[in-house]
Amino acid sequence: MKHRSGMFVCLALTIFCLGATSFAQMPGMGGGSGTFSGYQGHNMNDDLILPQVVVGQNYTTSLLLLNMGNSQVMNWVPAQNLITSGKVYFYRQDGTGLPVSVNGSAPASEFSFSLDPSKSAYYELSSTGSDTPGWALIDVDEPASGSGWGMMDGRTMTRGMRIMATVFYTYSGAGQPTSRVGVVPSMYEMGKFATSIISVQSNDDLYTGVAVVNTSAVAVTVTLRLKDSNGNVLATSPLSLNPGNQTAKFVHELFSSVLPADFKGFLEVSSSDEGIVTMGLLVSQGIMTSVPMAHYGQITMMP
Repeated sequence: MKHRSGMFVCLALTIFCLGATSFAQMPGMGGGSGTFSGYQGHNMNDDLILPQVVVGQNYTTSLLLLNMGNSQVMNWVPAQNLITSGKVYFYRQDGTGLPVSVNGSAPASEFSFSLDPSKSAYYELSSTGSDTPGWALIDVDEPASGSGWGMMDGRTMTRGMRIMATVFYTYSGAGQPTSRVGVVPSMYEMGKFATSIISVQSNDDLYTGVAVVNTSAVAVTVTLRLKDSNGNVLATSPLSLNPGNQTAKFVHELFSSVLPADFKGFLEVSSSDEGIVTMGLLVSQGIMTSVPMAHYGQITMMP
């Protein structure tokens, strides 16, 4: 139990719960408008968030960025306006900068990117130190005035939709890869998806975990509710996160006193505060993968 807890804290959320554009909002769903001044003054609205990143001597993390601009398809946009740039910021769980070596460069807690239309770039993230979990922000630059790209699937293409990002995590034991997972970051959308739900399975060698990050500039309160398959609430646990803080834990750590043996149910993560992004994870026999999370906001009656 202790070993698996440590694995989760480190490998913790190999962020990409493969089904996971999970932890936050899936690009293309809903879309709040405006500016949300989040952690360290970043405008988090429509930016991409990786709720869990792990680097260290046992991990290799790779980030692939693709510019969704296509000059042949989007011929109404000047080629110069299809170039997309931005920065990637890495943070430890306490919100301090996480130094990462990008493609063998000197360690730094941020790096810039600029991509021509339809071009992609591959970044290998590494660290020679101990395995360290955290989170990352892909901050896409605001497009110049009048350089709109048009619509995608019926909604205006925001800056977060101009980049497709994929993250791959590889965990190696005794020098050999033992676990790999790939994930898609979530796009934070202001005023959307106040609640996330993840299916939970737990027995002697099957564990479900969740990562929660506060991307806002103020402390937030999150409520965790463990529910059985009939929808009954077995336990409720409050969680407070300071600005830029992240936590990643297994459900059996969060609800050890009430979690039945061989449990199947759900975990609900909700908050009335802006800035929360989540992600789910599943570990079995040392193999880690992701589990999809569903997100929704306020449910109201049709007018």
